[in-house]
Amino acid sequence: MPKYHSTLSRREFLKALGIGAAGVGAASLGMAVPNLVEPVHDLDELASSTLAVPNRPSYVKEVDKPTVEVDWSVMSRFDYHNVMWAAGLQKALGKTQFDLVNAAQQGNRLLRLKQNKPGYTLRDDAFVNAFYGAPSSYLPPTTNSTPADLGVPVYQDTPENNARMVRAFLRFHGAAQVGFMELDTNTTEKLIYSYDTGVGQAQGPKITIADVDQPSETKEERIMPKKARWVIIYTIRMADELMRRAPTEFVVGPTNLGYNLKSIIQGQLQLFLRGLGYMGLGEASPYNDLGSKVGMGIMAGLGEHSRAMHIITPEYGLRQRLFALVTDLPLAPGKPVDFGVMRFCRVCKKCSDICPPKAINGETEPSWNILGDYNQQGIKSWHRIEPNCLSYIRQSGSSQGCILCFAVCPLSKGKNESIYQSLIKRTIATTPTFDRAIRKMDDYLGYGQRSDPDTFWDMDLPPFGWD
Repeated sequence: MPKYHSTLSRREFLKALGIGAAGVGAASLGMAVPNLVEPVHDLDELASSTLAVPNRPSYVKEVDKPTVEVDWSVMSRFDYHNVMWAAGLQKALGKTQFDLVNAAQQGNRLLRLKQNKPGYTLRDDAFVNAFYGAPSSYLPPTTNSTPADLGVPVYQDTPENNARMVRAFLRFHGAAQVGFMELDTNTTEKLIYSYDTGVGQAQGPKITIADVDQPSETKEERIMPKKARWVIIYTIRMADELMRRAPTEFVVGPTNLGYNLKSIIQGQLQLFLRGLGYMGLGEASPYNDLGSKVGMGIMAGLGEHSRAMHIITPEYGLRQRLFALVTDLPLAPGKPVDFGVMRFCRVCKKCSDICPPKAINGETEPSWNILGDYNQQGIKSWHRIEPNCLSYIRQSGSSQGCILCFAVCPLSKGKNESIYQSLIKRTIATTPTFDRAIRKMDDYLGYGQRSDPDTFWDMDLPPFGWD
């Protein structure tokens, strides 16, 4: 496939400025002429850097099918309006109980503020309410030039090189992991929501996948061109020390920070793709809409499904947020991976045991049976009792989060436990007979939750709290 690179040699640069061979004369007149040295660095060099190559541990195996069973024949595109964070909670509880839960949220928040309870004090409350993100949009910003504006061809390369290029770009801009998935009408396209996010309890716009040339949107509908066949899935890390202070207000920090960073990174990625001549169809809010990010991340090979119904990655366990963008730039898709998570979750059950509202399924085997409209059919999983989860979060007085399951998971340890983590992950992947012993050892060592939330304010944390 032919390439077009926007790189200029010194001679070409001077010619483009209109001074060509007169460059020496211009310099003698005091004009500043860039001292370019050939060859000029370009996207090829960026894509060939170590940032562009996912460095997975040796025990992570690529497999043809994900370790969570999926029945694509019964799965249909899911309506985001049914999730708990949209209208799902009111639908599950009824308006009367829903209003009581929301009233309890504000009442308990004020009560704990007055009690000056550690983890819920005024400075803790101000901390979690101080996050501010950039606007997010389905259609990309239009603040840069396209190849058509510049009179040059669109960028072209192989899907493999395109994937390396996009991964390098996202890693530089703050993404922890980057994966790619191709949309197939009978399977993975069903991970795109049928309806996108709305505002409050309002139904979001319908997402229509159509055989059109360009995307468009109205208040009622977002049009996704059928030729946009590739999904870019990337993660943003969560701050380890704040997660350990679950279920206090602190846990909202790493969640909100992820969403705020995503709104910036998505805009940068959309502009990058636009500058190359391709579309970047993003999430219209700072949160998780457009499609099932867990499903996309699994199909792209970032990690495995877990009992907590979130993705567990080899690098960070549960300690990341996932985001996605759809594009027509051809990308080499990843493959699902197996490093023992589904087997381990059958035995461990720590997240279920410690979940205060018992929202996480404690059965040994996953099931096809869904519990409500908030679950997507066709996935053999440990389906959460979602209303219990969100009702507990709100009635506890927290702004948005609990994530105790993230904090206590034996696979979600930070840098301070790196030797321990490397050992148990390799053991889980290769010797499942030790799974039960690993759970017991994790309990004995006391990893996970901390009982001293106020110590956060005395810590000298690394940037973004990423250890």
